[in-house]
Amino acid sequence: MDCRQLILAVLLFCLPPSALSRRKREKATLRFSDCGSDPNRPIHFQMVKAHPIPVIVPGTLYVTMAGNLTADLPRRLRVELSIMKYFFGFPFTVPCFRGKIGSCVYDNICDSLERFEGRRCPRTLRQHGLQCHCPFHAGHFSVQDLPLNVPKVQGYAGSLLNVRGDYKLMLSVYDEERVQLGCLELKFSMKKRHRGWLFKI
Repeated sequence: MDCRQLILAVLLFCLPPSALSRRKREKATLRFSDCGSDPNRPIHFQMVKAHPIPVIVPGTLYVTMAGNLTADLPRRLRVELSIMKYFFGFPFTVPCFRGKIGSCVYDNICDSLERFEGRRCPRTLRQHGLQCHCPFHAGHFSVQDLPLNVPKVQGYAGSLLNVRGDYKLMLSVYDEERVQLGCLELKFSMKKRHRGWLFKI
């Protein structure tokens, strides 16, 4: 028995049998919460839904979301993304790969959106009435079944993100003074696309 098999055996031994059977009976769902700590924050998430759940990799995820911006957001926004994967109930942080996959920090997202100022937003966003550049203005935002491409991740990152399991994603938005403007937490599960002889799931 090598080291990895020993660790797996210990983890399974530590889990009560009822926990394993209970997890099999649970229906896969998407759970969301507005994790903003400041009651005066401008970004408020009221509802987030998605299908299919579990998220199929690779595949298309359809997202429905609603919320409010109580004030215009500044032109400089920092986004911190944290992704955790659960192994036998224990959370492990997925590191940032190549600065864009995993738990990464996007220091000024408005810079990457400047190319859309004075131009039309991508058709998919226009169809859903979504703004695609800064500054984002106060008001209610709502989107129904926005299609998001979920690609197969290559390399070492793929060994963490392409496998069946439970995940937690936390997205936090800050201004340049590091004041939190909003926070969204999602808990969901993922699975690989099955490619069979007669069908694909």
